[in-house]
Amino acid sequence: MLPINYGGHAAYQNTFVSEFLNLFPDSFAVPKQTWNIIVKFWYLDLSETDTVMQEFYSLLGKPATRFPSCLLRSCLLSVVLKADSITEWCRLLKITPLFAILSGFPADDTPGAGTFYDFFNRLSLHVCCCRFRKRPSHFSNAGACFPA
Repeated sequence: MLPINYGGHAAYQNTFVSEFLNLFPDSFAVPKQTWNIIVKFWYLDLSETDTVMQEFYSLLGKPATRFPSCLLRSCLLSVVLKADSITEWCRLLKITPLFAILSGFPADDTPGAGTFYDFFNRLSLHVCCCRFRKRPSHFSNAGACFPA
């Protein structure tokens, strides 16, 4: 079950501002290069991701605690910052509160590697469903999404 993100991108921005001001009361102390990244992610509206990914979350059982938009934003941030692996990125999220809040997570509650891998599995299901509404004959095994 996926939690509902009522505020969308505006809620992300409001949360970011309040958390950012708690971490950096003097925002002029933040380097210019960091500001460039902050501005890019400030305008990156991924709220539609929550709606698109809804069908890949179960309606029963324990609800998911992370929004797909935050997980995707975090993955994109890891690419921009050139993290070597998901494990390394999870470590950076834990020790660098700015990365956590820029991703959309509370600074003291960041996801682990398993959460990201679950998200990747759901995302690959979405890609498969969008690309191939009907199973192409050139696939070698029944569960594959990409040609062998």
